[in-house]
Amino acid sequence: MNTEIQEKAYCVGDDMRALDIMPTRFKSSNALSDAELARATFADLDPGFAAKALAGDYGIVVAGHNFGGGGKTVEGPVFALRGAGIKVVIAESFARYFLRNAINNGFPILVCEGVAKAVQTGELLAVDLGTAVIRNRATGQQLQATALSGTTLAILEVGGLVAYARGKLANRAHGAHGAQPG
Repeated sequence: MNTEIQEKAYCVGDDMRALDIMPTRFKSSNALSDAELARATFADLDPGFAAKALAGDYGIVVAGHNFGGGGKTVEGPVFALRGAGIKVVIAESFARYFLRNAINNGFPILVCEGVAKAVQTGELLAVDLGTAVIRNRATGQQLQATALSGTTLAILEVGGLVAYARGKLANRAHGAHGAQPG
């Protein structure tokens, strides 16, 4: 996994609900892939967002407090963001279930106090997931997000919790078979 991300920001405010990220009407569709879900991303907030993000105009979402809250524990918003080409979401805070869904599905997020006021839509950000340092290339400002744990980085590296657990189980099984009786 590349821990260095350099992309332009798309800013949203506080209390961005899961249904704001991916409106309900898209959940009933048969869209199964990230690419199909991409068109749902912020469809009511900014109908042109998906096309702009897929064209490379945006790769980072910056938000205020409680990103992804106010709904059920659905994974669709995570898949929609990833499908639209978003590489990381940086917010002042996340709803617990969005945070878990993101990490479980190998989608990077960072909590960073003050980020909503420090970044404007369209500004180029350089983000290091390993150190949790965010550099605003437009203003020169550097922000320190809450560092991700080693386990979280490992989960992101392999693409999600299921792959991480499978790897751990495979290593355990391999170790058990390789052990010699004493």
